[in-house]
Amino acid sequence: MGWPAFRAANPGVHLSLGRDSSVSEERVLLVEYPAPTKDPAGRDVQCAAEHQDWTSGRAISFHIKPTHPVKLSLSFIDRNRVAYTAWRELKGGVWQLVRIPFDEIRPNPFFQPPDAKTGAPLDVSEVKGIAFAPHDQTSGTLAPGKVVVSK
Repeated sequence: MGWPAFRAANPGVHLSLGRDSSVSEERVLLVEYPAPTKDPAGRDVQCAAEHQDWTSGRAISFHIKPTHPVKLSLSFIDRNRVAYTAWRELKGGVWQLVRIPFDEIRPNPFFQPPDAKTGAPLDVSEVKGIAFAPHDQTSGTLAPGKVVVSK
C-alpha cells in the first residue's frame, strides 16, 4: 500500500506524506498522535489497500520508525468480515522491518463487525485496507513506509 488514501477518525491525529532519505526515497506516512483518550480507537489510522487480493502472499511487511518505543497494532478485515489484529513491540528512533505472517495473525479479541463470519478460516482474497494504532501512554510520531504483501 503506497498510501492511496488514509484517514484518522480523531482530528487530534495529524497525517501527512513525507520522505526520509535515510531509508530510501519512498514516501512515508507521517503520523503525529496524541496521548490516549477514553476512545479505544482514538488513535487508529485507516489506510486503503491498492491491491485487495492478498492470496499471492504469506505476510504483510513494512518499515517503520517510531519516535520512542511503542507497541503497535495492525489490523485488517478479511473477505469474511472478520477483524484480524497483530501486535508488535517497536524500538524507538530507528527504522525497523515489521513482518506479520498471515498464520500468526488472529481474530481481534476486542472487536468484531456485527456481520463477521467468526469461525471461518482467514480469507485474504479481498482486503480493503489496514488499520494501525500505537498502544502507549504518551503522544508521539510514527513513520511507516509502504505496506506490502510478501512471500
